[in-house]
Amino acid sequence: MKKGDVRKQQILETAERLFYQNGYENTSVQMILDEMNLSKGGFYHHFESKLSLLEAICVRKAEESYENVEQVVYDMDANALTKLNALLGRSGLFDQDSMDFIALMLQVAYREGSILLRERMKQASMARALTYMHVIISQGIREKVFYTPHREEIGKMLLMLGHNLTDEIASAIASDGPAHSIIGKVVSLLETYRHSIELILNAPYGSIVLYDVYKIVDMYCKIKGLITPPEFIVED
Repeated sequence: MKKGDVRKQQILETAERLFYQNGYENTSVQMILDEMNLSKGGFYHHFESKLSLLEAICVRKAEESYENVEQVVYDMDANALTKLNALLGRSGLFDQDSMDFIALMLQVAYREGSILLRERMKQASMARALTYMHVIISQGIREKVFYTPHREEIGKMLLMLGHNLTDEIASAIASDGPAHSIIGKVVSLLETYRHSIELILNAPYGSIVLYDVYKIVDMYCKIKGLITPPEFIVED
């Protein structure tokens, strides 16, 4: 790795840590510079602004989330359903291994006026995920677990639905309603998406696995800082 690339990665890692510790709004570019003993010129050589730095963190997170997925997608022994479930489990914001990142995105990307950042996040994941989706759907058709004459269009449609779902879930989690109602809504949204995928692909009922209810509750509690998990109901 070139010296400039190493420095860029160091800035990303330092900024990400400070964003998690202090929040995005409470972390200034100067704080990042002080932490690294870096000049303003050294920072602006790599990033135009704090927002462009955050966008780069989002891109890096998207790339990291797909590293394990790629191994599954190109595993000759894995079936199409296993691959699809692996992809869907890592293609949204709510990767349950990245609680700090989820909290950061709820704080910044899903506030009013942050549409461009959300679009940047979606673009960062769409191209790579779409390639994987085409591979998986083609395999599923060969294995006769998916039935669709529109394999090229269906993959993009499913990912776009997933992005819209992420927006809905983020909006729900960021709201101030009762915890049990919010969690119930999130589960209901995920279940609707799961069932929609099965219908669109003509896949066997129950073959798509998107979530673990207990992990969703745990995720919500960590983001909201709750100690006792709330009881919840799934909304109709």
